Parts: sequence; C-alpha cells; structure tokens
Amino acid sequence: MEKSIKNKVLLFLLLVFSSSAIAQQASLTIENRSIRSMTVKIMKGSSGKGTLFTTITISANSKETVHFSQTGYYFTKTKAVLNGKDPVYQKGQPFKVVNDETGYSVLTLTFVIKESTIPQVTGGQQISKSEFDQN
Repeated sequence: MEKSIKNKVLLFLLLVFSSSAIAQQASLTIENRSIRSMTVKIMKGSSGKGTLFTTITISANSKETVHFSQTGYYFTKTKAVLNGKDPVYQKGQPFKVVNDETGYSVLTLTFVIKESTIPQVTGGQQISKSEFDQN
C-alpha cells in the first residue's frame, strides 16, 4: 500500500512540474494606444517577406497577447483602420523571441498613431496594402 501512495505522490509532482513548464512560454503583448482598430500579422523571419505565424485583431485602446513555443526572429505587419480615414500600413523591425532551456522572452510592443491630416505613426516603416496582404 505504501508503494501505491509513493507512486501517486510522484505522479502528482510530475504533473505539477510539467504543467508549470508548459505555462512558461515566451509572450508578446501588443498594446494599441490609438483610436484605430488594428490587424497585426506576426511574421516569422528577420528579413524579406517572412512567413505568417499568426494574425490578431486589436480594438482601439486595447491590448492582446500572443504566445510562442519556439525561439526565433519575428516582425509585425500592421493595418490600422478608422472610419472615414485611409488605412495605415506599417512593417516593424525584427525582434528575437527566446523560448528554450535558457529562459523565455516576455515582450511588449506599443503602437501609437497621432491623428492629424496625415496620421503620424511612431516607429516602423510605412508599407503598401499589397505588401501587408502578402503572407
């Protein structure tokens, strides 16, 4: 009977450690500090077109978090829309995500658009609609 209790305790500890290892993933929180809603494509790669990792939609003045299971380089492509205004398209600088035995990244990107006759976008590079649409 004592062996059965030890096995149950061992199984319990194994489940606790494995669930905590799964819970510790790299993450990226994207903050939208504008009155526009945004579609953000997270692309895997450090240059060129990259490959689509995921797409998220972020409401005005909101934030969303994305989790990563692999180390690698990523960048964002963003479309920001507001009724009555032209969409703003932007490509961000590459960033490195770490998720391995050495640790994991916890990153935050903040998007700010100051509305005026010509919207002023902070950081990144303006891109065309067709470049945004490419996955």
